[in-house]
Amino acid sequence: MSHIFISHSAKDFDALLEIHEALRTASIPDWYVTDKEDRGAANTAIDDAFAMLVLTSAGAVRSKAVRQDIERARERGIKIIPYQIDKARMSGFFKKEIQPLLRLSSTMPDGIKQLVGEVQAAYKKKCPVIAVMNLKGGVGKTTVSAQVFGAWQALLGGRVLLVDLDPQYNLTQTFFEMESADASARNDRSVISLFERSRIHGKGAQSPAENWKSLSVEPFAAPTKGALAHDLLAGDGPIGKLHLISGQFEISKYAFATDANALQQVKANFMRMVDHYRSEYDLIIFDTNPNATFLTRCVLEAADRVVAPMHADVYSLRGVRLLNQIITEHIDADKCPALSVLFNTVGRSEESTFEGDARNGTYDDLAGFKLSKALLKSALPKSRHLMVKAAEEDTAPWHQLVIHKGRGGGLKAIRESLKTISIELNGLIADRRS
Repeated sequence: MSHIFISHSAKDFDALLEIHEALRTASIPDWYVTDKEDRGAANTAIDDAFAMLVLTSAGAVRSKAVRQDIERARERGIKIIPYQIDKARMSGFFKKEIQPLLRLSSTMPDGIKQLVGEVQAAYKKKCPVIAVMNLKGGVGKTTVSAQVFGAWQALLGGRVLLVDLDPQYNLTQTFFEMESADASARNDRSVISLFERSRIHGKGAQSPAENWKSLSVEPFAAPTKGALAHDLLAGDGPIGKLHLISGQFEISKYAFATDANALQQVKANFMRMVDHYRSEYDLIIFDTNPNATFLTRCVLEAADRVVAPMHADVYSLRGVRLLNQIITEHIDADKCPALSVLFNTVGRSEESTFEGDARNGTYDDLAGFKLSKALLKSALPKSRHLMVKAAEEDTAPWHQLVIHKGRGGGLKAIRESLKTISIELNGLIADRRS
């Protein structure tokens, strides 16, 4: 689990606890060492951190341990976020290393709020969230979610979490038989537990899937590690971590809910859970439904990037146009995800006229945005290997991934396409991180 390491002096414990509580409320894991003599524990915690928060004070300026913390973070290339809590005068080491970075102070009216916002920004860069979405059905969202990001995990490593947010839960049925998927839903080991308190959060809790007429706004803690997600590479599978939070039909209930305040709380629960899982994984993928609903807004506000699969036809283009319109007109500017468009099921022998025209800007006006700039250079070819197939009985989930399993002509080329798309997307994410 990644965290922010808080470097502080022994005299700044009150400020430390105040900031710890603010970060906890924002679902950002933190770590601090109370025993300053335990250098080994501090170094280990710093190495595992996505950033370091330095409480800058008169005590910190004189602290050997704080200086060692900063030096360790510098050596490891870890982002440093200083926060001034008194009028300490800086010189020497602190003037060189900390003062140029210092923008936030407890003297600001909303200093803590701004601090949490900066930490959140660093936290989100640690684990990007990608939504696979097009407001037209049948364009290959489930294929992209499973096969492209299954290939991503195999090629680039890291811990990848797939989340099935389509009420039809085709992604889940790609890996598990329907009976098994429905059993997970009956036990609330499914996506609805990201939105409302359920049986997975505590004994005696009512399942939110059983009540379509009301929404639970009762707070809940994140479930223990492994309680909600399914391991797709378990058993005799390849090395790595590729997990799935399975879908279910009952999340359709949110499209019919009329209590705006309750929906706002349910969305807040979802955003908090996404932030929690950012500390557990290196990449989170949402497979979504093709409709503009409450779930669409939740996903778009949580995502850092949207990947929109489309076929080389005007019908898919209309879905992308509507998606971009929703992103730009209905999502706050500070929450707008970047949009990338991926041509899917294209002919391998030659580029179609539609695809070539789209890349040359012919359809930019019809799309309502610079489609030619949003298009990924790579495309996913048409192939029987990439057709969505139902899971087979007594077959491990990972056998459904083309990158790991399969036979037949052209499979090598398909795998290379999946790898190329993964590398391109990873490059876009890296550029956005910097």
